[in-house]
Amino acid sequence: MIDEFSRRPEWVKWLPAALLTVVIVATAIFAIVAVPRLTAEPGPGQTDQVTDLNWSVFTEEGLRYIEAARTPRIDLSSPPVDAVTLGLPTDGALTVGPHVTDLDYRLVLIATDDEPNGALFTTPQFTVSTSGGRLQSVRVEERGAFDFRESYLLVAERSADYGFTAPTSRSLAEAVSKAREGGQPVAVRSNRGTSTGMGVTAEVLCFGAGACTVSYIVIPAVG
Repeated sequence: MIDEFSRRPEWVKWLPAALLTVVIVATAIFAIVAVPRLTAEPGPGQTDQVTDLNWSVFTEEGLRYIEAARTPRIDLSSPPVDAVTLGLPTDGALTVGPHVTDLDYRLVLIATDDEPNGALFTTPQFTVSTSGGRLQSVRVEERGAFDFRESYLLVAERSADYGFTAPTSRSLAEAVSKAREGGQPVAVRSNRGTSTGMGVTAEVLCFGAGACTVSYIVIPAVG
């Protein structure tokens, strides 16, 4: 009996190997061409996504770019900062975050244009507030919740960078007690630090359950 495979044309015998080669080559081409496009970080913003100097704007297009790049940049160096120019409401507050991937934003705030100062915040969420057509403040949140001791240590560490004096651990413990007794969160604030060229105040919000959250309120140096 003659084997059925032996009666097939010769080219059929090497067809599977040829197909495998094609698959390998196609995969290699995809890895070289497509994968870098999928994994690369977003490039510079387009004219409808940022200002002429590549600062962030909070229009619909600008917010899409912020979500894609996660590197918002706000220029506070020439106060008063016009809200409309940044795509913000004349009166109100706009919160950016949390990101859909739960990754942090790298928020850059520039304080003055005559020397290198300002601050870089790594944050899951920040809020820009306006009043009377001017940007009034940027509230930047730390990720997570802490007990009052951890909150004190965190804010004390940040005080070296931002120039404020951290609230005492005792004042934070008292805030937790007051929140427990009153049934409402109690906020404790530092004084305003100016070592970055802009005003930065730490705020610790304590809850009756014993947890606290930490945020920083940034205000342009003049305005």
